Amino acid sequence: MKGRIFVSLVFIMAFLMTGCVEKTGYYTKAEDDVISLICDVTWASQKTVNDADETIQGLYTFRRDGTCTQTSIVTDKNGKEQRRVVNMRWAFYDQSSSTIYFGSDHYWDIEELTTKKFAIYDRWGEYGEINMSREYKEFTPLE
Repeated sequence: MKGRIFVSLVFIMAFLMTGCVEKTGYYTKAEDDVISLICDVTWASQKTVNDADETIQGLYTFRRDGTCTQTSIVTDKNGKEQRRVVNMRWAFYDQSSSTIYFGSDHYWDIEELTTKKFAIYDRWGEYGEINMSREYKEFTPLE
């Protein structure tokens, strides 16, 4: 019985340790280039207007320490602005640095990343799951 528990724990630990790529030490030039494009900028979504005539915009600031700040700005029709700030953690999900993992089955699959454009698929859930959802989003540097 103890042997089964030990083997189960070993498999669980191995699974958890391979889930996210959170690397310490030196990065390759390609990895560092991706990190520099993501982290050294505040990325802004396009402004949208909802049914209540409120303008909504999202801002994302990624930091090299694996933290991220998401700021939602809602401006009502009278010009009154409300900001909601959420601090999150992030890590690359894969070794190719093409997917960002936020936790709780939330991912950004990077479609295009340049100094002027950060295009992603905002994904909730794992591929193959019946309730997985993906939405295309584009961000530009905040000016």
